[in-house]
Amino acid sequence: MKAIDAYYILRPLIPRSVQVSLRRAVIRWKRERVADFWPIDPNSRTPPPGWNGWPGGKKFALVLTHDVEGPAGQEKCLDLMRMEIGMGFRSSFNFVPEGYEVSPAIRESLGVNGFEVGVHGLTHDGKLYRSRKSFEAKAKKINEYLEQWGA
Repeated sequence: MKAIDAYYILRPLIPRSVQVSLRRAVIRWKRERVADFWPIDPNSRTPPPGWNGWPGGKKFALVLTHDVEGPAGQEKCLDLMRMEIGMGFRSSFNFVPEGYEVSPAIRESLGVNGFEVGVHGLTHDGKLYRSRKSFEAKAKKINEYLEQWGA
């Protein structure tokens, strides 16, 4: 059994503060492993051959994404949306469609205000890629949510 599998099995029993501490430790370990190319890959210093640049002569692009987890995360979506509108940004809000109710009103408000709504897996149990057969069944359901939500 992989450590990640054990984590997801034990996760319901692990206090939230311990979960956060574990994640921070894993991130520190991962950062050390990717320090040569993250957060900025040295290969990005020069543009690819034939690339004409960003639209409007802009010097860079910024992609904002939010993985919304649970009711507490949803409660913050509209405030965050309004804040981003005030700053001239539009981002992507990604929801997990099963495990808690995802508010159609929030999804609609995001969409009509120019934000992208996405699907962040099917559930939040770490088992999406457990097996090809399981993934294909879940992918079918994910695609149904994508269609229903216009994501």
